[in-house]
Amino acid sequence: MKLAPKLVLTILLLLGVLLAAGGGWLIKTDFERNFDQARTRNTLAHRRDTYSLQNGLLVKVSDGMLSRQAVVDYGESLGRYVGQQEGGFAVYQGEEPLYSSLPAVLGQQAALRAIEAGEEALLLQKAGQSSYMMMASQVQVAGEEYWLVSAYDVTGVFQAREDKFRELFRLELAALALAGAAAALAVSWMIRPLKKLEKASRAVAAGDYTLSTATKSQDEVGALSRSFDAMTATVRDKVDQMEDTILRQKQFVSAFTHELKTPMTSILGYSDLLRSGEMDPEDQRQAVQYIHREALRLETLSGKLMQLMGLVEQEELTLEPVRLALVLRDTAASLPELAPMLEIRCDPALTVLADRDLLADLVRNLVVNAARAQPKDDRVHITAGRTEEGIVLRVADRGRGIPEADLPHITEPFYMVDKSRARAQNGSGMGLALCARIARLHGSELQFTSKLGQGTVVELNLQEGTV
Repeated sequence: MKLAPKLVLTILLLLGVLLAAGGGWLIKTDFERNFDQARTRNTLAHRRDTYSLQNGLLVKVSDGMLSRQAVVDYGESLGRYVGQQEGGFAVYQGEEPLYSSLPAVLGQQAALRAIEAGEEALLLQKAGQSSYMMMASQVQVAGEEYWLVSAYDVTGVFQAREDKFRELFRLELAALALAGAAAALAVSWMIRPLKKLEKASRAVAAGDYTLSTATKSQDEVGALSRSFDAMTATVRDKVDQMEDTILRQKQFVSAFTHELKTPMTSILGYSDLLRSGEMDPEDQRQAVQYIHREALRLETLSGKLMQLMGLVEQEELTLEPVRLALVLRDTAASLPELAPMLEIRCDPALTVLADRDLLADLVRNLVVNAARAQPKDDRVHITAGRTEEGIVLRVADRGRGIPEADLPHITEPFYMVDKSRARAQNGSGMGLALCARIARLHGSELQFTSKLGQGTVVELNLQEGTV
């Protein structure tokens, strides 16, 4: 069963129980009050009749004797006076009825039970469709004992109770019908956000993360809907990230495979020529040189790849205060063949928060790329200075420059602006990818500015530290 019918049935059940309990208590209280009034009224009437019987029989006493016929005659006269509307009465001597105007449906046994119950003891007797309240009292006249048994019709009291129960039942049915309709409308309005939530959850289960519940209510259901929307937005972002990561991985594998193919083709081709033994010494020397160069390229490529994979798995670095001038000195020392081209301007007191070895590797890759750009002045300019954002490290050259369309892609693994020239210079297309990852681990991003024929400037913002 769905939630809406459950809620409506629960409301109706509670309402029905409350109405039945409340109505039943009111009817019971009213019945008890009416019954007490009837008992009081009938008790007074019975006492009156008992007093009248005793006085009337005393008048009939003659010579200390009271005849049976005198009792019967007085009973008849009293019966005419009392009437039949209240049920009737009977006069007994022992177990013998002398006079009776009791309803025939009661029978003699009912009167005897009333006598047996004792003085003014209340006895309820059901006879057919009627109910009677019976009581008996003893009268002593002329040494004889008589019993006055009175019966009073209280069917109306019980009938009134039954009528009220039926009326309560009809009223309760009407109230439950109206309450059910109102509850159905209210519950339908209340669970509307849940229906939206169900629809959205089905969409999410089917792979659609764009559907939103857009619930504006401030209750718990609204809070749940907003949490669900936030969850789907987060899942959507994660899925987009995963899809982007998968795409990048596919591109990476494709590019890596392509980069391996060229040197491996060269190595296999020249090795087959050497195996044939039909080459002159000069051609053999050149073939060995090609094989050696391509092997070095593969070694460089695998080394860069391993370094990049290690940095990708690394989530954060322990940054320490480092003199930036010392980092630049390490870079120059690691590139003796390019040292004459380096023009470094850096305040020896500048201190940054960095990993010294990785920052030196970043600068080294930038310097190598700048030197390969064939700067017109044969210089690679390295400068560092303070700005409002921290310390800015800048590597610039006046070389070929990079086309504007290539700038967004140059930090992707294996991406090379001029593949033939890069391979000729033993390039792997991994250097700037490594630099970008190192920059992110330092909490920064590489910024490239370049114009064709005028050169390229790479900037990196670093946090200033204190020694």
